[in-house]
Amino acid sequence: MSQVSGSAATKLIRNLATQPRDTGRVRLLAALCYELHDTEPAQAIRYGKQAVDLATALHDQPGLLRSLLNLSSCYANVSDGPHALQLQQQALTLARQLRDNDGIVRAYTGIGGVHHERNDTINALHNYTRGLALAYAKGVKVRTQLMLFGNLGNLYSHLRNFPQALLYTRRALRLARSSGDKAGESLYLAHLGTFYYQQDQLDTAEGLLREAITLVEPLKNYRIEAGHLELLAVVLLLKDQLDEAETLTLRALQLARQTNYQERVLDGYNLMAEIQVSRRQYEQAFNWQSRFRDLNDSLNSRSRLQTLTALQARYDTKEKEHQIRLLTQRGELQQLRNRELWAVVGTLVLGLGGIGLLYWQLRRSRSALATKNVALHQATHELREVAASKDRLYAIVAHDLRGPVTSFVGVTELIEFYLRQGDEKGLRRLPALVRQSAQSLNGLLDNLLSWAVSQNGELVSQPESLPVNELFAEIEELYRTTAEAKQIRLSTPHLPDLDLRVWADRNMTRTILRNLVGNAFKFTPGGGQIALTAHSAPDGNSILLSVADSGRGMAAEQVEALLQQGAPQPLVPAISRTTRSGTGLGLPLCRAFVERLHGTLSLHSVLGEGTTVWVQLPAQPVV
Repeated sequence: MSQVSGSAATKLIRNLATQPRDTGRVRLLAALCYELHDTEPAQAIRYGKQAVDLATALHDQPGLLRSLLNLSSCYANVSDGPHALQLQQQALTLARQLRDNDGIVRAYTGIGGVHHERNDTINALHNYTRGLALAYAKGVKVRTQLMLFGNLGNLYSHLRNFPQALLYTRRALRLARSSGDKAGESLYLAHLGTFYYQQDQLDTAEGLLREAITLVEPLKNYRIEAGHLELLAVVLLLKDQLDEAETLTLRALQLARQTNYQERVLDGYNLMAEIQVSRRQYEQAFNWQSRFRDLNDSLNSRSRLQTLTALQARYDTKEKEHQIRLLTQRGELQQLRNRELWAVVGTLVLGLGGIGLLYWQLRRSRSALATKNVALHQATHELREVAASKDRLYAIVAHDLRGPVTSFVGVTELIEFYLRQGDEKGLRRLPALVRQSAQSLNGLLDNLLSWAVSQNGELVSQPESLPVNELFAEIEELYRTTAEAKQIRLSTPHLPDLDLRVWADRNMTRTILRNLVGNAFKFTPGGGQIALTAHSAPDGNSILLSVADSGRGMAAEQVEALLQQGAPQPLVPAISRTTRSGTGLGLPLCRAFVERLHGTLSLHSVLGEGTTVWVQLPAQPVV
């Protein structure tokens, strides 16, 4: 057991050894599950399952309620969102039957937390609000209120609604202080520090974070302490205090490794890379970023393995009849494979005969082919290049389709879950999620296909007169759902008054605008804005289109690296969990298409203020 588990978990395990199989044992198991759900979720799941099974056997309804709530938190921590939602829904139903206000509020808070983790802010806020209606009801514990208020503060901060974020974070801080919860006090002081950091009040943020670290150090809660240290290092990095920022980040990495907190290690690697970039020590920055990339790939694999393990544990309890049916199906499949194998063997025999005949003919014509050796070598070289290009394309497709396909899988699991629960409101919210996932997948496939075709030189530009107002209207319609879901304002010129036309290929121009606006949505937080504008260029022969966002922006070195042909992705400082998605083909593809349309692409960005991309295309020629 790690140090993070502390003496509380050790004491619970000691008491469990002598506790008979009664309701007292149910409560001990549920308490152990809760104590370990953050630090050792896999071990906590085992205790939580035992608690649920024993409570069910003893018909201990209150014990079952606590066990379901604690076990659902464990599954949420291992990214098994559908199972966590299922357990929380069972707990909510049971809490209503028992009229347990604390259980009801905890269930709503847990359901909202899973939706928040999936960036489904509408459903997250809906469930948090329902929990908030009972937050001060009789029987609701301070710990439950703390969890709800803290989650609301995080959500409103994510939505850039800073007054509400400050209100609920301060409310959680007051509760932690009044109840003597030092860990909670430290956590919400850090949340306040993050709030002031987002407001560019760096001195205030630094003071709050240092106070939070002072509170958590004696508690030996190394996971929380590591997070506070990295947040303070980010603030110091922005204040150009690089030596202390590096010292704090290395300390955070040591604590994260000690507690096997790999996500925090990942953020530490990224932060160290940013510090080295600020020092212009690019070789060291590259080494840290390489560690980040390797660990990121490992964590993605581990996350999928944890989810599969959780799914396997659920299906292990299926009836023997289902297993027999599977075995029968496997036998039929094996027979089919045998038939296919014989067909393949026959094909190979015929192929070998054909190859033998071909070899005999080649020997007869060897003297004729001798004069064509140079051409043959050249053809072989070109064939190898084509094969290598296809291999690279397949690798890109295999890697980058995982994100959109995983999104679709999550939506299908939600459909199944809402159908089982009879939740019509949930089902009515799903079409927007499906549409958004489909648009994301379609855009990805368009980029991959366009990039492959452009690299092979088979993409032909067919310029025509294109009204800018129609292009902007199409983009506005395409991203309307995304803008509503992320609460981002997408603005375009007053379309009837925009009488500008570009001379360009329709599909290439659509792809350029779709990629630029899609990138703006990725890096613009909730509550932000994205503006599309167009006007005649000073030369009078071209049109200047622009896409401007109010996102986090980039440093000058990042902009320069991004605009270089074949440059790697720019480094982004990690504050909590870093977003890891995208093919990296978007901007290079836009640049390639703009060049084919005889235009230019330029980019301006300021860290913390946003990014603007300009595309200059030929205007419609005067007849």
